[in-house]
Amino acid sequence: MPHKTPYEVIYLPEAKEEYDNLEGNQLVFVDKGISRLKALGMNAGQPLHGKLINCRKLKNKKMGLRIIFTRDKEKIKIIKIIAIGARRREKVYRDAENRLSK
Repeated sequence: MPHKTPYEVIYLPEAKEEYDNLEGNQLVFVDKGISRLKALGMNAGQPLHGKLINCRKLKNKKMGLRIIFTRDKEKIKIIKIIAIGARRREKVYRDAENRLSK
């Protein structure tokens, strides 16, 4: 019988595209992060602030990668991936803010 995880993870279309463009170690990091999200939900990662107050992040400093996520407003057991990308010049955070304001 397959093991059911407590949380389901969904992606915004832009975040899914970012995921599909990952390769090698980046993909390994993000897949491990997604597994943590499925197990821990909003208890995974670190809280964000400002316009992303309802979001959290998982990060890999060495790679400079961030996964920005939040809880789905409709269903408490669904974690929504907002953005995946490098912190360079705060781009991943700006992308997340823009996507949430749509």
